Amino acid sequence: MSVRIQKLPALSVFFPAYNEAGNIEEVVKQALAVLPTVAAHYEVIVVNDGSKDGTLQIARRLSKKYKRVRVANQRNKGYGGALKRGFKEAKYDWIFFTDADLQFDIAELKKFVAKTAENDLVLGYRLNRAEGMKRQILANTLKIWNRLLLGFPRNIQDIDCGFKLIHRRVLYETGPLLSDGAMVSTELLLKAYRADFRFAQIGVRHYQRRIGEATGSNTKVILKAVRDTFRLQWQMTKQELNTGLSNLAFSLRSSYTE
Repeated sequence: MSVRIQKLPALSVFFPAYNEAGNIEEVVKQALAVLPTVAAHYEVIVVNDGSKDGTLQIARRLSKKYKRVRVANQRNKGYGGALKRGFKEAKYDWIFFTDADLQFDIAELKKFVAKTAENDLVLGYRLNRAEGMKRQILANTLKIWNRLLLGFPRNIQDIDCGFKLIHRRVLYETGPLLSDGAMVSTELLLKAYRADFRFAQIGVRHYQRRIGEATGSNTKVILKAVRDTFRLQWQMTKQELNTGLSNLAFSLRSSYTE
């Protein structure tokens, strides 16, 4: 019989943000309204990834106003770099992140918490793509690309959906994330899948961006993602080889001492 979790003991929430001055205050306020209903203790982290607008200033003002809000500021490192900083900054075992562009409803996190008793990751997948057909075609193409080149599992419905709840042990046991760009979600999920972590998938609504500019379909971002796929393939192969050699050396030493 499964146990239905109403509230987590503690939860870290972070928002990777690049030039989100028009959205960041609203998304933080939405989080502060929802989080008391899903966690006994919580924190909100804004990861400012080298924004050129007023994102940092607004986030710092919010951190002074609300004691549960803090800011992690860094030079621009890309989406993957922002996620890695958020994971590093989080102090609680359960970590949730979503985009800072108000394209998701944070209240849907309640459905995710209910799945944490039996899973290490709870992954959102978009029931609709608010950006339209172009982004849907691009997403399907990249999914096929990842499957062919990296052996990415077929049963993960939406690789790069920015709505994920993850237990810290997944990050500890799968090793450091290598990607700084858009391939970071592919890397994280592929490592978790290969390590046999349990996961659930839940559909979430996706809304049109009202303020600011999306960069996901930018040609430079797409080309970098393609390059990063080859780099990730090589890095993961090298990492697995080194792990295998280390395990072999340990076994040989153990046999010798016996």
